[in-house]
Amino acid sequence: MSLLLSPSVPATLTALSSSSSSSSVPTNRSSRSLPFFSSSSKSPNFLSHRRPTRSRTSGTLPPPRVAAPTTPPPTSEPAEQSIGVEEQLGEESSSSKFSWRDHWYPVSLVEDLDPRLPTPFQLLGRDTVLWFDKSSSQWVAFDDRCPHRLAPLSEGRIDEDGNLQCSYHGWSFDGCGSCTRIPQAASDGPEARAVRSPRACATRFPTMVSQGLLFVWPDENGFERAAATKPTMLPDDFDNPEFSSVTIQRDLFYGYDTLMENVSDPSHIDFAHHKVTGRRDRAKPLPFKVESSGPWGFAGANEDHPKISAKFVAPCYYMNKIEIDTKLPIVGDQKWIIWICSFNVPMAPGKTRSIVCSARNFFQFTMPGPAWWQVIPRWHEHWTSNKVYDGDMIVLQGQEKIFLSKSAEGLEDVNKEYTKITFTPTQADRFVLAFRNWLRRHGNSEPEWFGSSKQQPLPSTVLSKRQMLDRFEQHTLKCSSCKGAYEAFRTWQKVLIGATVVCCAVAGIPSEIQFRILLAGLGVVSAGIAYALHELQKNFVFIDYVHAEIE
Repeated sequence: MSLLLSPSVPATLTALSSSSSSSSVPTNRSSRSLPFFSSSSKSPNFLSHRRPTRSRTSGTLPPPRVAAPTTPPPTSEPAEQSIGVEEQLGEESSSSKFSWRDHWYPVSLVEDLDPRLPTPFQLLGRDTVLWFDKSSSQWVAFDDRCPHRLAPLSEGRIDEDGNLQCSYHGWSFDGCGSCTRIPQAASDGPEARAVRSPRACATRFPTMVSQGLLFVWPDENGFERAAATKPTMLPDDFDNPEFSSVTIQRDLFYGYDTLMENVSDPSHIDFAHHKVTGRRDRAKPLPFKVESSGPWGFAGANEDHPKISAKFVAPCYYMNKIEIDTKLPIVGDQKWIIWICSFNVPMAPGKTRSIVCSARNFFQFTMPGPAWWQVIPRWHEHWTSNKVYDGDMIVLQGQEKIFLSKSAEGLEDVNKEYTKITFTPTQADRFVLAFRNWLRRHGNSEPEWFGSSKQQPLPSTVLSKRQMLDRFEQHTLKCSSCKGAYEAFRTWQKVLIGATVVCCAVAGIPSEIQFRILLAGLGVVSAGIAYALHELQKNFVFIDYVHAEIE
């Protein structure tokens, strides 16, 4: 997912990124650019923007930073063939397997969670429910089933005591998972004691909040391991007032490995996102090199300008740092820095949540004051970001279908045969091959799902294009900014339609011609604005994406 450019940053950046010189003077300050690089806040207000002032960590753990283990750099250049990365990394111990369930997973941006409602979420194929416990002022995650008769707790409510109440029979649970009320139980005897039974408790998972993200540990027996494990954290620059940031999340109907391959691949930007964040005529060789790797992931960089550093920290964190040396009139030499950090969370087979946090130290568009005062609201940034998601969506759906069809041809583990069924001769594919290499050697070729991963056909094989590009279900309903803006647009549209009707109804009443003309004019203007709002609402719902029609 190459969420690199946004309408708030000039096209200069893309031009600079295709230049081989170490410094240059931007000459075109026109239209395109960085879609994730406008500032935002964690306020639930749908006009959410400001410089980041994130709390590093809150909840069950202190705020230590992840220090990824390092391994010696490769000793030789990779050969120009598909298996080059394996040669570059050398033969590591294939017995060093990765434990998928012994890690923190960010499941949502906190600013996009509603503390008044329980929120369902799938993690590694397991249904969970997220809710805010007022008594402890913490976000809590339960297994999404009531111990009574297994009804989904995500369909419940927060009751008058601040507990999570099942909507089937009214059983209530506190933040620790203990049952606090069984309405059907007698006031004395065995039924009265049932509320204290361990079997009446909801299953709780470890949770914590760090840097505006809610993390869940997907093992109800893993509280000690969770307390001893540090979550992956965003770079320090996200807390630097010289940087502005923006965040987005969207649920995608293709697999974890497909998304991870996509975010590891900067070379697709100029084609898959032509005239959104890239340009076809600016594509060039990308001499990437993997510098270290292991069960923890891998790290690497290019050997060109601009400098691009990348790191994958298993299971789901991918970081890109772009450094651009530039020279501007008056201010002189500057180093522009762009961070694109994505968490690619395996929800279920064929379904992944993408959480992207981006930051930059140039072209700031923040202003002192509240979120609604900002020049570019968060929901407007998400319009462009969703174009990026859409540009990838159909291509990746088709790619995944073909990839999965190889399994039907007798390749039980297509990941192990990746370099045979694809042809990747250039250095631009080094990080893609490094991820596939990690997944095969350490990740058992797929996440460790709860239950069977073969029960249902994957979404990418059965969903229509309209369903794959459904912004409303995948993003708007899960984004506080876009949901708020969408509801506001609909409200104003109804008001303006009403105003149009009133103006048309009373336009013939005044005897003076000028009043009639004025009322008729107001009706036309109201109708025009109402129609414009109707068209703008499509940015929150669905816009078709056809690559061939983008010249």
